[in-house]
Amino acid sequence: EVYLVRGEVPEGYNVRKLYQQAEAASLALASHLKIETPDPYLNTLGGALVAAADGIWDGQVWLHGAIGWRMPLSGWRAGYTGDALGWHDRARTHFDAYAASQVTDVPNTIPHPAQDSTMNLARSEKRWGTPQYSNGYICRNPERNNQMHHYDMNLCYMDELLWHFNWTGDTAYVRKMWPMITRHLAWEKLNYDPDNDGLYDAYACIWASDALYYNSGAVTHSSAYNYRANKMAAFLASLIGEDPSPYQNEAEQILKAMNKRLWMQGKGCWAEYQDFMGHRRLHESPGLWTIYHALDSDVADPFQAYQATRYVDTEIPHIPVYADGLEEGYATIATTNWLPYSWSINNVAFAEVMHTALAYFQAGRPEEAYRLMKSSFLDGMYLGNSPGNLGQVSFYDAARGECYRDFGDPIGVASRLLVQGLYGILPDVLNGKMVIRPGFPAGWSKASISLPDITYHFVRENDTDIYRIEQRFKAPLALTLQVNVGRERIHSVKVNGKEVDWSFAEAASGYPVVVIPASSAQKAIVEIVWGGNRLNPVLPEIQAEALVEIRIPSILGAVFGEIYDPQGVLIQPNVSNTSIRSKVNDHLGHHTFFVRMKQGQMEWWQPVNVQITKSEKSPVILPFSQVNTSECRMMNMDSLFNANVTDIFRNEYLTPRSPYTTLQLPVQGIGEWCHPKLTADIDDAGLRALVRDEMLTTKLGVPFRTLAQGSNIAFTSLWDNYPDSLSIPLSGRASHAYLMMAGSTNHMQCRIANGIVRVYYTDGTSDVLELVNPDNWCPIEQDFYVDGQAFTVVSPRPYRIHFKTGLVSNDLGKDLGIKGVYGRSIEGGAGVLLDMLLNPSKELSHLTLETLSNDVVIGLMGVTLQ
Repeated sequence: EVYLVRGEVPEGYNVRKLYQQAEAASLALASHLKIETPDPYLNTLGGALVAAADGIWDGQVWLHGAIGWRMPLSGWRAGYTGDALGWHDRARTHFDAYAASQVTDVPNTIPHPAQDSTMNLARSEKRWGTPQYSNGYICRNPERNNQMHHYDMNLCYMDELLWHFNWTGDTAYVRKMWPMITRHLAWEKLNYDPDNDGLYDAYACIWASDALYYNSGAVTHSSAYNYRANKMAAFLASLIGEDPSPYQNEAEQILKAMNKRLWMQGKGCWAEYQDFMGHRRLHESPGLWTIYHALDSDVADPFQAYQATRYVDTEIPHIPVYADGLEEGYATIATTNWLPYSWSINNVAFAEVMHTALAYFQAGRPEEAYRLMKSSFLDGMYLGNSPGNLGQVSFYDAARGECYRDFGDPIGVASRLLVQGLYGILPDVLNGKMVIRPGFPAGWSKASISLPDITYHFVRENDTDIYRIEQRFKAPLALTLQVNVGRERIHSVKVNGKEVDWSFAEAASGYPVVVIPASSAQKAIVEIVWGGNRLNPVLPEIQAEALVEIRIPSILGAVFGEIYDPQGVLIQPNVSNTSIRSKVNDHLGHHTFFVRMKQGQMEWWQPVNVQITKSEKSPVILPFSQVNTSECRMMNMDSLFNANVTDIFRNEYLTPRSPYTTLQLPVQGIGEWCHPKLTADIDDAGLRALVRDEMLTTKLGVPFRTLAQGSNIAFTSLWDNYPDSLSIPLSGRASHAYLMMAGSTNHMQCRIANGIVRVYYTDGTSDVLELVNPDNWCPIEQDFYVDGQAFTVVSPRPYRIHFKTGLVSNDLGKDLGIKGVYGRSIEGGAGVLLDMLLNPSKELSHLTLETLSNDVVIGLMGVTLQ
């Protein structure tokens, strides 16, 4: 035998014995979590996950990463690891270490807003006594409460601690931590809901926080975190003799406000946020974190949960996962559909994908959850550069590619995904209860899991399902089993040989869920004997034109009952036992309604997905495809020009700004809190050099009136620097208005109208052109990266005019040789050329431009009618 030893071996040292001890320790670690399924790709995960988890444990806290970012951090989701995997002693040590990092002797003496002028007001000033850096704040390193950091890691730490209570039920520890909990809740309220409307700003409080800023807006993910924290605090208070009412009232206020202001009834999901400033609009294209945090914090009812995950199905980019010999159908997902790219804004990150898979399990959609979970495991652990890796970012991430090994967030989330998602183990030890709701795919006939807290085995033989469950908590919990149903009858349910009653759970995912009171014994054998026909409740998505009647036949053997139509999809539906007939509304896109169904003994709510399209297909007219130069009339805007286009990032945008501490746009009008001093040099020398007699002729055949010297743009903005709108008188008739425009936008203003152009006719009617990032409104300083996967633009790319050279192109990235995903800077900047269709049979009155988004500046440089 030969052993390789690093370093000197002390005399008399038994190298063979040392090796055997290490090997035994490694085997013991690998056996800490054992899973068995019909899927060989999953069966190896137990050992790999536990080894990775052990790698981020430093003896005191869970680290940010095992190799890269190997450092302590009070967030993010690594702290879920200990309790999910049964290392409650490690979890306790971790929570104690960071409880000792909470600030307790620095009262808030400096009022809102406390923004850092050296960081161009983009973020909070790092000074003790400000709202953020005062009592309740948890610092980044363990047992050190005098160190400022730039994140709110309180929320994630608190959520992990509350799950620790769920797993352990230790009321003595609840009492010990109670002062820390109440300081945290007071600190959150002081900082992020100072107007007491029940909705919270999000100040860098999740892993994907870099470049996110909400300008004191009402944010779904932070409000959801605070909802669960206050709801749990009310319960904990009642356990230890404290007054629960302040926390119960706060939880109720948050939930009511989220449902009233952030839940979008017609779309079936929560908004990313609602603006605090300006028009207080909803941002209607949420990121993954909005969906999964709302579900994870118990904000959603079953109907909301299904609808919200359908948003992920239909509007979040899906990227196929390919490999030689791998069956098709696997796909990972991007975190948002936002442009332009900035780090942590639109990525393919393993923890984000896995947390979304957990949300699918929580929504009662196990098939979709399993597919997404397996896609992520295949992507990182099998097809990546490091076998068994639980890394940070995927190979499919366009900006960064695969990076980092055994990162804390995916380890923590994967632990929950397997234990609480796939195996459905949901302890509530404080109440002496536990729910097991398996999330197995319908085709599985066996599965098992073994953890320090619990072992259970599932097997299906013919018509009988058997669950063998052994608890190892300090005291056995009252167990409830919730089982997804695939047959129309239950012949019998027995627990430890005795027949028991069963009932239905409230569910809205397309199949019944039965609730079985299993046992309070340490060991339980649950036997379910099924009968009758198989349920086949899946209905394909219906394609329907707006305002056209649809007919939906019932599934064989099932009958329809009442309809629940929260999105208002149907117009006066007619429902019989065997069919639904109704017109659909004219709200285009993907929608869902629900119908109550019954087959045999089983009843359930069946979602019906409908995609509504335009009823009349208008002929597609490509922009600038009908230019007739001889019919073009240039409008004289000279008197409206109020700036040079080059001024846009040379200004200071100081008012209006939030009266509260927040993350916001830097004063120069570009950048974000991670890049507070970013700027861009706009150079229009080439454009001005092409002007002849106040006319710029473009290769598109459209001339624009502009000036070679002096102001050459009419800016509008919600900043006080410029008016929020302008108006230009028009006359005659025209079929097109050609617009030369330029201005700013950013990822926080994506998929929303940044501004709006209206052309009014003398009869009082108008035509409208919304300026939407990324469809037809682009940032002056950069080119969008578009790959048809994470970064998509459905409409044709708009023409842009390069200010430094005068080049006109609808692919400046190619023509200027711009490379990469991030920072696709256009040297000198570029404007946008737009073609607005008008009604040539009507007399023109005037044109208005109005800015709608808070952050942006929108300018008009020229208008030409044809």
